Amino acid sequence: METVLVDTCVWYALFDSRDQYYARAYEEAELFELLTVVVPWPTAYETLRTKFVRKSYELQQFERFLKRPNVEFISDEPFRESAFNISLETSLRRGRPLSMVDCLIRTILDDLDTKINYLATFNRSDFIDVCVSNRVALLFDEIP
Repeated sequence: METVLVDTCVWYALFDSRDQYYARAYEEAELFELLTVVVPWPTAYETLRTKFVRKSYELQQFERFLKRPNVEFISDEPFRESAFNISLETSLRRGRPLSMVDCLIRTILDDLDTKINYLATFNRSDFIDVCVSNRVALLFDEIP
């Protein structure tokens, strides 16, 4: 089965009806039933922030999704140090601020041993270069 790595912004869009991208995410949510959904632990941490966990209905929906048999959590340990260094380097010295979680996603996409076919994100500009170089298709994209 092909794999999709999901950026945090897509989790919010899928499970928070007040999110600006909710309609778009909802329209394409069925794609996740056809793929193995790869969840790096830091994206779960980032999603389960205080504001989100106070919304019990949304949190229950997210929990049900994450317990599907086609959802696979992956450890960030092999990528953690590199993501840390890249985030500092790009943000401080290269004039391109990238969060550590975004750098982690980028590092996973670059890893030849981790097979990712698709990236679901609304932040195309943060990932387009690494997706193109690794032949990873974008499922979601920025909305004009």
